[in-house]
Amino acid sequence: MNEDRAELRRRALLKHLFGTELPSTLESELLRTIDVAVLFHVTERTVTEWARKGRIPSVRTPGGHRRYPASGIRQILETSDRQQPPAS
Repeated sequence: MNEDRAELRRRALLKHLFGTELPSTLESELLRTIDVAVLFHVTERTVTEWARKGRIPSVRTPGGHRRYPASGIRQILETSDRQQPPAS
């Protein structure tokens, strides 16, 4: 229940900040580095390197942590036979 309220508040704040032109990276759920590492069967360091090199989409939190748009990660998983991000 609290998660639903938090998500509604988040969406309201994003709409206030960005209007109807919400950046696609903010529309979807954001995954943590450990979550992406588990999905690809790699280490967190590998995920961070992929993001740094632009191989997978990521955004930074105000605290400097990386977050990964679930929609972008899902797309990579769906299009990859070997479940690894495409080379840049």
